[in-house]
Amino acid sequence: MRVFVCCSIFLLFFAACKQDQKTKGPETGLTSDPPKAEVRFRCESSGEDENGNPQTQVFLVVNDQSIKVADVSSCEEILKEDYPKYQIPANALGACGGWWAGAGDYFYAVEIKDLIVVMQGWQDESQEDEGFHYQQISTVPIQ
Repeated sequence: MRVFVCCSIFLLFFAACKQDQKTKGPETGLTSDPPKAEVRFRCESSGEDENGNPQTQVFLVVNDQSIKVADVSSCEEILKEDYPKYQIPANALGACGGWWAGAGDYFYAVEIKDLIVVMQGWQDESQEDEGFHYQQISTVPIQ
């Protein structure tokens, strides 16, 4: 009986300590602490180019500050439940993108220490490899 009580106390203590540890995001290894800033993307249509293709400006919004990050053909918010479909990490703070005429551009933002890191990826219907080819395009300090 003493062994059972001692083991039970140990397991409860271990479980309580485990809950205090920071969890890691599955894809990026980043902590899942609450974000230090409110982050989202905003897509604004800017008309059409000379060939009639749509033009959209992509802005990263950090708290109340807007920063233009790209010009693309198509853009809309990507919902959190759709992140896996676009190879976006679960701990991304926001994501957007779109597909037009056989190609797509995609963006997401993650928090790393005191920075918001913006990643851009792409896909093309004629690409011979798979994936979204994400690369870091910008960092914004959290203020």
